[in-house]
Amino acid sequence: MRRMTASGAPSSPPAPSERFDTVRRVARWVTLASIFANALLGVWAVAGSLGEIESRILATSLLITACGSVALACGTAIPEFRLGPLPIIGIVTAVPGFALLIAGFWEDFGVDAIWQAGATLVAVAVFAAFASLMSAVHLKGRYRRLLPTAYTLAAAGGAFLVAVVWGFDPKDGWRLFGILMVLLGAATLAALIAARLRPAHEEPPPVRFCPYCGAPVAASRVTECPACGHRCRVLGR
Repeated sequence: MRRMTASGAPSSPPAPSERFDTVRRVARWVTLASIFANALLGVWAVAGSLGEIESRILATSLLITACGSVALACGTAIPEFRLGPLPIIGIVTAVPGFALLIAGFWEDFGVDAIWQAGATLVAVAVFAAFASLMSAVHLKGRYRRLLPTAYTLAAAGGAFLVAVVWGFDPKDGWRLFGILMVLLGAATLAALIAARLRPAHEEPPPVRFCPYCGAPVAASRVTECPACGHRCRVLGR
């Protein structure tokens, strides 16, 4: 059903980009509120001693903040349709995953299936958040290989931790996990440095999606969005 404006003319329903912006604003405020709540609880912990209940409340608040941060990181890739459905999967798995971890924490991790399932979902969400943030890095030529390399290393590390959560005994496998994390850090830093320290003669990436509403536009340095009418231009990085 269409909405009516003040003049009586029907108005179209909000675009998907507007609804996504609303969700993102709500998630941002919830995350910021939880950050300040954690700060107050941290001051309380430093000023005095926290009891068992207060410690559980602090841990719950930290997990809620982590959930909001992961969801916001995944949301950065949705307007430009990067990575297909992976960012949405990350958001969908983050909420129940952190909720299960909170439930397991309050139950002293007595029920293995609860916190194991939560940890698995959180691992998927964190990987989606990492990939969403890295997908915004623009690389050319042979440097493009750094992104799939980082994705593969992150997925391998996450799979290792999930296997350990579900009872796998790695023994000396922790050395392999440490090597994976070192390589992941190196690949991530290399991708960021290669993208930021691009030669001056190299042109910046063209505009392919509107930064205001996320609608696809014709690739160019200067473009006007046919959906919202905003004009944007890439000057460089």
